[in-house]
Amino acid sequence: MTTITPTALGKVPPGPLGAHRIPGNVKALQQNAPRLFDDLRREYGDMVRLPLGLLTANLAYHPTAVKHVLQDNNANYIRGIGYERFKIFMGLGLLTTDGAEWRTRRRIVNPLFHRSAIDAMADTMVAATAEVLERWESAGHGPGRDDSGGDVVPDMMRITLGALGRIMFDTDLEPHQEPVGVAMQTAIEAMVFRGTVVQLLPSWLPFPYNRRVAAARDTMYDVVTRIITAHREGDHAGRPDLVNLLLESEDEETGRPLTDENVRDELMTVFMAGHETTGTGLAWALYELAANPDAQERMFEEVDAVFGGRAPELADVAKLEYTKMVTDETLRLHPPIWVYPREAVADDLVDGWHIPAGECLFLSPYVTHRHPDFWTEPTRFDPDRFDPAQQTKRPKFAFFPFGGGQRQCIGNSMALLQTHLTLAMIVSRFRIETVPGTTTDLATLVSLRPADGIRLRLTPRTR
Repeated sequence: MTTITPTALGKVPPGPLGAHRIPGNVKALQQNAPRLFDDLRREYGDMVRLPLGLLTANLAYHPTAVKHVLQDNNANYIRGIGYERFKIFMGLGLLTTDGAEWRTRRRIVNPLFHRSAIDAMADTMVAATAEVLERWESAGHGPGRDDSGGDVVPDMMRITLGALGRIMFDTDLEPHQEPVGVAMQTAIEAMVFRGTVVQLLPSWLPFPYNRRVAAARDTMYDVVTRIITAHREGDHAGRPDLVNLLLESEDEETGRPLTDENVRDELMTVFMAGHETTGTGLAWALYELAANPDAQERMFEEVDAVFGGRAPELADVAKLEYTKMVTDETLRLHPPIWVYPREAVADDLVDGWHIPAGECLFLSPYVTHRHPDFWTEPTRFDPDRFDPAQQTKRPKFAFFPFGGGQRQCIGNSMALLQTHLTLAMIVSRFRIETVPGTTTDLATLVSLRPADGIRLRLTPRTR
């Protein structure tokens, strides 16, 4: 960890400073935080100081700053206050802990995310996708029965949750899809701090908001607790899933088995982080293909040549070169996590700017991925940006959809495999079109999901 002496401290970042600016800053954050962050970069540059009353945020946009925080001096940056609301649902899991506790959790779950283990997930991912596509085909259409189309987000969530349940929990989560979906939406909204008074009040106060959040948490806790109980009773003996892996592990400090609470926190982390972001990303990819017919035609050509009308196999993924480029370009414009909060342990110097100890520093893939210094026509969908020859021309951290450094998302390879397979399977069977009135106004949650879903028309392809 780099130590900064007082004489080496740099300048205070510019921004909408002063107490009189705080109400406007908070209002803009509540209305559209990604747009606010992007607007601030345009006005003030690559490091911005944003006072929000009880919290002051430093916003770092340049790839060199991202690299410094996530890789070069990562020991100085903890999850901090930015992740406190996640603990309402995830407790002390892999996503919310730091230091030795995080390293212990990471060591335990690492085997499930080795390359060989992820490759073994492919058949389950294909099966979960096929179930939804066969339902579409039996109805003669995808989401929506007419020109009004239908919201593709719920079915993308169904695919990713179905695969996750079988792979990680050895459990069919289909009976829980509806209640979990409603609870998940409430949870995701609750985890995002919007600067509202109700979010600052103690959770034990009997306000409607607190009761709604507690009910959502209890719904998911109930599902996870049943899964743990079934595994403890031997119903899933010998299965190489996450639950058994956790139940067979020991706490490094005590030498004792993990408690049910420890196991629950890790399962909740995977439950919540493992499918919502991937499902949302798939929906965005379908939207971009519908809005960019030329890209869709290129995918038709690729999947037809690779699959030849059969179900995909793991070996096919290496041949889906353009599908991977479409996926990366979707992740650029619609990153699974749009902002990464961090808290400085000690004073630091980031690109010449002083970041005081104890203050928050936010990294935003949403903004950096649209930075005009690194992306030509940054708002245009262009998968060819990710042609291997083009990628070498950009700094590594100009693109960081899964974070970076030692705390890079452990499930990134799993998410990418699911996306490549599912997207290719959909395109192999369906033509995707936009419908009149489709809007993509953002709901600023953990991931950037459209406020009113993504309405598209999917019709079976004729070859």
